[in-house]
Amino acid sequence: MKTRLLRTGAALLAVTLALPLAAADAIKVLIIDGRNNHDWVRTTESCKATLEATGRFKVDVSTAPAAFAKPQPAKPKAGDAEGKKAYDAALAVWKKEEADYNKAHAADWNKWSPKFADYAVVVNNYNGPEWGADMKDAFTDYVLKGGGLVNVHAANNAFTGWDNFNEMICCGWRGATFGKRIAVDDKTGQAVALVDAEEKIQGKGFGSGHGAKHLFTLKTRDAAHPIMQGLPAEWLHANDELYGRMRGSADHMHVLSSSFSKPEFGGTDMHEPMVWFAPFGKGRVVTTSMGHIMAADTSYDALHCVGFQTILARSTEWAATEKVTLAVPEGFPTLDKTSVIEPAKVVWKK
Repeated sequence: MKTRLLRTGAALLAVTLALPLAAADAIKVLIIDGRNNHDWVRTTESCKATLEATGRFKVDVSTAPAAFAKPQPAKPKAGDAEGKKAYDAALAVWKKEEADYNKAHAADWNKWSPKFADYAVVVNNYNGPEWGADMKDAFTDYVLKGGGLVNVHAANNAFTGWDNFNEMICCGWRGATFGKRIAVDDKTGQAVALVDAEEKIQGKGFGSGHGAKHLFTLKTRDAAHPIMQGLPAEWLHANDELYGRMRGSADHMHVLSSSFSKPEFGGTDMHEPMVWFAPFGKGRVVTTSMGHIMAADTSYDALHCVGFQTILARSTEWAATEKVTLAVPEGFPTLDKTSVIEPAKVVWKK
């Protein structure tokens, strides 16, 4: 009997040792979603698929309580007095129904309390109502103590009045009076807060914005950083929004890549930050403004761009571990050619 037990134990040990390293060392990731002015469902699905395709991550999702889903009444045409009267009455009914719904489901927010400490990194795909004080405190404590954070596209639009979050992201989609207008100095590659004279030239009085979706070039600003190692000096990103005039503070902001925002596409005629990181206590926070998709969009180009997928996966690994083991996948974009491949078909080099 003793001999049989020893043999069984040895067999189990052999099986354990034979497990793939990626499975044994999988990084636990939590995606936060549920509210966003963008298509958060497809954004989460795509980001989750990208991370899982690398074999490096185990991904869970925590979704905020559902919002009031009934659409607002349609506005009448200008000059339609009767239509305006009917619209006002219908809107008043809609607002009461929304208020009643929110009141009836207020407790749902208190029940929504992700266990951040169970994960090495959070991927933020949330842009909605501000979280409750307990959840905000738990999230702040999580990042301060070393939890990683990666913000995707519209996630940097959220929480305008939350000081800790503003410090984590450095700059984001904000109104004209918030912080300073942040840009990238093309000579140094560093984030800069524009002084008053420059800010007036670049549109003081206007908050953050973007022009029409288009292809644009990302310029690597810190080739030595683990996230950026092995990437081309410049590469062409697929059809996406290019955020401009983001606002906040450049004091602790480290730019990894930027893009020139061309006026012909409604841009700012300046270099805008595209991928950047900041320390927050012991935590590492990476933010990218890439990754746009709306409910009406039929194309996944921004999310399925191999460049975006590489940045997302490597940022998530670095935010969690301060290291990057993921090699640049096959089919990475070049300066002259985009590369759009669905996550399941991307080949990650070993």
